[in-house]
Amino acid sequence: MIASTMLIGLPVSIAVYSVYKRHIPVLGLKQAQPNEIDSESYTLLDVRAYNVSDKELVSEAFNLPISYFTRGYKEIPKKPIHLIAENQVEKNLATRLLHQKGFKVSSYSLMGKSKMQTACC
Repeated sequence: MIASTMLIGLPVSIAVYSVYKRHIPVLGLKQAQPNEIDSESYTLLDVRAYNVSDKELVSEAFNLPISYFTRGYKEIPKKPIHLIAENQVEKNLATRLLHQKGFKVSSYSLMGKSKMQTACC
């Protein structure tokens, strides 16, 4: 009885954690436009996929899509980070991954297909 309850509980726990890390906003981040950020004091980190960021380049940004984090995070300059993401899910996931690697994410921008998006969280 206990073993079967544990077997059911584990997948549920994994699913809840997955939803949390993608959809629950990280507290303490402010939204800002990339051109409002001092690139000398902050690292502009673009985590959008290459094919997306290529269409709407942010000058002075270090481009490292989330799928390349495990092999490329050591190349990110050790300054506070202004994150550039395509949507809320990408922002939340990237922020948590960066925190795990010891980086401080201070602010973010959400960039859609043709213009900046506004966000509630």
